[in-house]
Amino acid sequence: MTVLLIIAALLNGDVINASLLDAGPYERDGSLDNGIVGHEYGHGISNRLTGGANVANCLTNPTQMGEGWSDWFSIMLTMTADEDFETGRGIVTYSAGQSIDGIGIRNAKYSTDFGVNGFTYVDTNNTAGVSQPHGIGFIWATVLYDLAHAYVEKYGFDDDFYNGTGGNNRVMQVVIDGLKLQPCGPGFVDGRDAILAADMALTGGEDQCMIWEVFATRGIGLNASQGAAFSRTDQVENYAMPPDTDPSLANCTSLSVDEFDQSDYSIYPNP
Repeated sequence: MTVLLIIAALLNGDVINASLLDAGPYERDGSLDNGIVGHEYGHGISNRLTGGANVANCLTNPTQMGEGWSDWFSIMLTMTADEDFETGRGIVTYSAGQSIDGIGIRNAKYSTDFGVNGFTYVDTNNTAGVSQPHGIGFIWATVLYDLAHAYVEKYGFDDDFYNGTGGNNRVMQVVIDGLKLQPCGPGFVDGRDAILAADMALTGGEDQCMIWEVFATRGIGLNASQGAAFSRTDQVENYAMPPDTDPSLANCTSLSVDEFDQSDYSIYPNP
């Protein structure tokens, strides 16, 4: 891993895994691993947007999801039209010395198949098996991966990252807008609510039902609780959906619609 990439990781609070730095005579340069480059880039987005424009240190509470957004941005920026969401994929397989279909460096592959990745919100309480912050971020990114799958199923995939209007473009916009709307020191429920609010602002709520279904499936349903702000062990999962009579669900659609504000952000240059 090059010096510049190490500095970027340290500035973003990541712990450098020694095994990624020294692989003997066959060392793999981490700066050639898109998983790492995209991940570290993602920290710049989540740190600068969470809590508003005037603060950049809002992701310090025990259940903050910074590592999750970074994994997810990395996946989204390397996604192609043939993404197999059920088979899923590992993160940072190259630098870990694995094949492209390896498990990566998280608890499981990112996958919509519960037989491959069965992690849900309650697992954030598992201090023995789920690390902080990377393991907690992994569970958040798992939910976002499921969300990306739902959007791509509904709206298709567009390989134009700049001007596209496919499901991958739409989910990227709603997640980024959610970052702007969530409070400082967010938990999973805060993050869910911010994404729901972003969809209301973008589409009038056309994807509210779909977003709720994704979050509820992983235990972040209507009555889920993120507990105390600085506790790691009091998260309560729940699988309930809002009642059909909830006004926020009035505009839900099940089919793709053409009306969507095109993205006003760009991958380049750096934010």
